[in-house]
Amino acid sequence: MVDFTVFQNFFVALALGALIGLEREYARYQKRTHDYAGIRTFPLIALFGALSAYLGNLYSVYVLIAGIVLMGLLIVVAYMAVNKKTSAYPGATSEVAGFLTFFLGVLAYQGETLVATVLAVAITLILYARSMLHRFAEKMEKKEMADTLKFVVIAFVILPFLPDKGYGPLEIFNPHFIWLMVVFISAISFAGYISMKWFGERGVTLAGLLGGLASSTAVTSSFALRSTKEYGIYRSLAMGVILANGVMFIRILIEVFVLNTQLFGQVVLPLGILAVVTVIFSYWLWRKAASVKGKVKLSSPFSLAPALKFALFFTAVLALVKVAHYYLLSEGIYLISFLSGFADVDPITLTLSQLAKNGLALETAQDGIIIAALTNIATKAGVAYWLGGKEFSKIIVSFFAVLIVLGVVLVVVL
Repeated sequence: MVDFTVFQNFFVALALGALIGLEREYARYQKRTHDYAGIRTFPLIALFGALSAYLGNLYSVYVLIAGIVLMGLLIVVAYMAVNKKTSAYPGATSEVAGFLTFFLGVLAYQGETLVATVLAVAITLILYARSMLHRFAEKMEKKEMADTLKFVVIAFVILPFLPDKGYGPLEIFNPHFIWLMVVFISAISFAGYISMKWFGERGVTLAGLLGGLASSTAVTSSFALRSTKEYGIYRSLAMGVILANGVMFIRILIEVFVLNTQLFGQVVLPLGILAVVTVIFSYWLWRKAASVKGKVKLSSPFSLAPALKFALFFTAVLALVKVAHYYLLSEGIYLISFLSGFADVDPITLTLSQLAKNGLALETAQDGIIIAALTNIATKAGVAYWLGGKEFSKIIVSFFAVLIVLGVVLVVVL
C-alpha cells in the first residue's frame, strides 16, 4: 500500500527549498549575489536531502552519509567555479544556505515539519536581510560590540552555573532567579536598543515606541529637554512620551505573561484599558502634530554596572515584599509597590508575578502592579513638569493625571 505521508514529506522538502531558492533568485536579479543556485536548484537540493534520508532508512544509513558527502563536494566544486569567474571574494552565503537546505530536506522526510519550516523561514530572512545586516554591522561601535559580548556572557555563561535554590530567612535569596530577571529585563532593553539601531531615527512616534522598550523614563527626560529648545514640535514630543509610557504597559504584560499566565489573565483587562486610552489620546495628538524627525539618546545596549544595580534593587524589593506579605499582609505590599514605582516598575512586577505562584493572592498582586505603574507614571509626569517646556508639560501632566485617576478607579472596581 502506498504511504502518502512519504509523498507529503517530499512535497514539504520541495516547498521549503523553493522558498529559499526564490529569495536567491530574487537576489541574483537584484545583483546582490553571484550566480550559484536559484529557484530550481534549491528545491532539488532539498529533495536530494529527503531522498537520501528515505534511502538511508530503506537500505543503510551509509546512503545518507554518502549523500551528505556528495552534497558537500558539489557545493565546494560550485564555489570554486564561481570563484574563478571573479577577482573579488564572492562570499559563501549561498553555498552554506545550499548545504543547510539539504538537511532541511532530511528533516522534512523525518516528519519534523515544524522544525524544518521554522529553520527555512529563518534562513530565508537572514538571506533577504543581507543589506540591512551589513548596514547594522557598519553602524555598530566598538563599545556596543563589547557590551553585546558582556550580555552573552551574563545570559549564557553565568546564569546556568548559579544555584536555583532559596537561601536565608523565608528563602529570600535565590541567585538563579534573581540573575534570570536581570537577563530578562536586559534582553527587553537590548531589543529596544537594537530596534533603534536597526530602523534608525524615523520620527518621534517610532522613537517613542522603540525607546519605551528600553526606558520610558529615558524617553521622557530626553523629549522634555528637547521641548525647551524645539517649541514648535511640542505636540509630537508629547506624543512620543505618551507612546513610550504606553509601551510600559505592554512590557508589564509581557513580564507577567512569561512568569505567571494566571496572573496575566487578571491584569490584562486593567492594563489593557490604560493602554487603549493611551493609544486613543496618542492618535488625537498625532492628528494635530506635524511629522518630525525623532531622536532619543539611549545608553549602550548593555552595561554591567546598571545590571548589578538592578539585581541589588530587585533583591531588596523581593525581600521587602516577602517580609511585608509575611508580617503585614496586603497593606505592606501595597506600600512597597507604591515606593518601588518611583524608581522602576519592573522589579515589583517580576516579584509579585513570582510570589503570586507561591501563595500571594492574585488580586493583591494585580493591585500592587497597577499601583507601581501609577506611581511610575506620576514620576514621569514630575520629570516632564520640571524639565519640559510649558505646553509640553501641560499635555503630559494633564493626560498622566487622567491615567492615574482611571488606574485608581480600576484598582477599586476590579
